[in-house]
Amino acid sequence: MIQTIARFISSALTVYMMIIFVRIVMTWFSGVSYGRFHAALASVTDPYLNWFRRNTPVRFGVMDFSPIVGILTLGVAQNVFTQLAVAGRVTLAYLLAVSISAVWSVISFFATIFLIMAALRLVGMLTGLDARGSRLWIVLEQVVNPLLQVVVRPFLRGRFTSYRDSLLIFCGVLLATIVAGRIAVSLVISLVRQIPF
Repeated sequence: MIQTIARFISSALTVYMMIIFVRIVMTWFSGVSYGRFHAALASVTDPYLNWFRRNTPVRFGVMDFSPIVGILTLGVAQNVFTQLAVAGRVTLAYLLAVSISAVWSVISFFATIFLIMAALRLVGMLTGLDARGSRLWIVLEQVVNPLLQVVVRPFLRGRFTSYRDSLLIFCGVLLATIVAGRIAVSLVISLVRQIPF
């Protein structure tokens, strides 16, 4: 009975994640009118997405990453119910491993995204491409700068440095975080899985 219910919930969460993904894709084309279909999707998905928009500090400049956190949360729940449907029980070791993996997925995702954006901005500076005045560079700075200032400040200790050097430090810290974090999380999960309950 429990496995049947868990299987149903797991399937429902999978469908809901797909609906949310469709809703997110539709927001990319704001000039298109979808009529009642759009309104129906919004009524089902927006209350959930809006909760994460209000309660998760993952908005950087003009970029809002809260939908990604919402989808990852659903993914964790879906994995738990899938495990329950297959095995009939969920162990503490499994819950901890899934939770740690999910938290790291969020951290590594944002670190990778910001590393790519900072690297693009740095390439633009080094090659002189930003001299053309493209809005791309302005948008990249608006997104990257709030986090860059927080990350770089401890390394400067009140000293002035160029924006280029700040980007280099920022990229180095993010790259080190991604590599070290991946190794550390793998070790922690391997230890957690040895918990016998």
